[in-house]
Amino acid sequence: MAGSNSNRYELEPGDAQRMRRLSEEVRGRLLEMALITARTAGVELRGNAAIKFVPRKTAREADAAAGDWMEIDEVDGFEVCYGVIGGQAFAESPCGAD
Repeated sequence: MAGSNSNRYELEPGDAQRMRRLSEEVRGRLLEMALITARTAGVELRGNAAIKFVPRKTAREADAAAGDWMEIDEVDGFEVCYGVIGGQAFAESPCGAD
């Protein structure tokens, strides 16, 4: 346990180093995904953009055909979605625009 916080646990040095590397990789991949979806959806991605990944179930998920999927990102307050529906890759903003 680290400090006086009963919910905080100390990582082993090797685990801490690995977590830093994984975090850098994840942030880089999220930025790459944000750049692609923002460009495709016509959303401006500023240098100080807040990029989040919040996986959510879609309303269509129960009816989705095999192989269909969609993920939702938020880029600087703009919701952008990407995925495959009916075998067709897409990106859209705002999500559910059809």
